[in-house]
Amino acid sequence: MPTTVPLLITDSCCDLSTDLLAGRGITVLDYPVILDGVEQVDAAGRPVSHALFYERVRAGAAPSTAAIPIPTYTEAFRAGASVGRPVILLGLSSALSGTFERALMARDIVLAEYPGADIRVIESLNASVALGLLVLEAADRIEAGASVDELAAWLDPARVTVNAYFTLETLEHLRRGGRISDMAAVAGTMLDIKPVLRIDETGALVISEKLRGRRKSMAMLADILARRVDGGRRILVGHGDSPEDAERLAGMVRERAGDADVIVTEVGPVIGSHVGPGMLAVAFLGAER
Repeated sequence: MPTTVPLLITDSCCDLSTDLLAGRGITVLDYPVILDGVEQVDAAGRPVSHALFYERVRAGAAPSTAAIPIPTYTEAFRAGASVGRPVILLGLSSALSGTFERALMARDIVLAEYPGADIRVIESLNASVALGLLVLEAADRIEAGASVDELAAWLDPARVTVNAYFTLETLEHLRRGGRISDMAAVAGTMLDIKPVLRIDETGALVISEKLRGRRKSMAMLADILARRVDGGRRILVGHGDSPEDAERLAGMVRERAGDADVIVTEVGPVIGSHVGPGMLAVAFLGAER
């Protein structure tokens, strides 16, 4: 018998641990990661653990990522359409990946098979723990009984109230990805520049601040949160194989966030391939970006 409970689908760029996902009924589609010339699937640290991934990167490996295949999307969409269940996909921002277009193509394929299906591919405008936060908030609303229409109506404005700020251990991976010039990367390394980046209103990653030193950049993340947070009861702190710094940052956040639930989670190989080890991030509901 058909069910009206929405099937929520996301991808492994959400950087949510298996513990955070447990029991929520969320389907996570995995991006392939190419490491040392071998394609791995970024499935919650399997078969390559996050720690081993970052260890190889620190040793000089240059990982890359591939798009989620269209058949992966079609299989996930069919799981809902075949039983008359509405589907909502919240994936990586289209400003950061072309995979969004593949999801749209997969939707059309499944709709041709199931003309009455309700499949909504929603532009999340988010990435990493920001996407993860949006997914968790959506899951809460499904659990509370929200219909697919109610969920879609909430998501439209909610996407840009998710605030996400990041800092990096090194500029090298931004240089490799073409986001900054070779000269800027060298100068930044010499001056110990630690950029603070944010996700803007279009879902793109942009530089917000440039600070000298790791501690200053961490303090800036906590200070920005204190200025912009707006009643969110859940805050995510993400890290790329930097657990001690993540706990320090979480402590700073707790001092500024009242009774919010501050959750520390690992940043996986997909995002890690583009920003490198040592990334720290905060994601929270706040002022519209």
